[in-house]
Amino acid sequence: MIQIILASHGDFCRGLKQTVEMIAGKTDNLKIESFRPGQDPDAYRVEFEKALGNDKKTPILVLVDLKGGTPYNTAMYLSQSYNLKVITGVNLPMLLTLVTTRNEESTIQQLVDLALNQDNWGIENAKIGRTHHAKLSLN
Repeated sequence: MIQIILASHGDFCRGLKQTVEMIAGKTDNLKIESFRPGQDPDAYRVEFEKALGNDKKTPILVLVDLKGGTPYNTAMYLSQSYNLKVITGVNLPMLLTLVTTRNEESTIQQLVDLALNQDNWGIENAKIGRTHHAKLSLN
């Protein structure tokens, strides 16, 4: 099964993982890499690379919080040596779709396409429709 790594500033990725597991149950092959306040970016890169292991060929999907931040820059740097696909803007609906859809036969490209499908982002302008009730006369 394709491994997913959540990478973010602070505890955002930890919260995403906890919330997904509250809804969908224990999730295998889902790791987190939090960039902590005050952490040196080089130390974060070393920690992130340890999480990737020695296998540089197996595809891994990395979902990051923000393009241009340290988690993103680290994942992009490591993608030069590892088979990483990096998606920015991770959110709960996207992650839920990925973990509840992927299986042993899923390819990395299928997961990338699923993550990038706007139907799985959960973003909409939600409105409550107005309900008009007729005034009742008790006469």
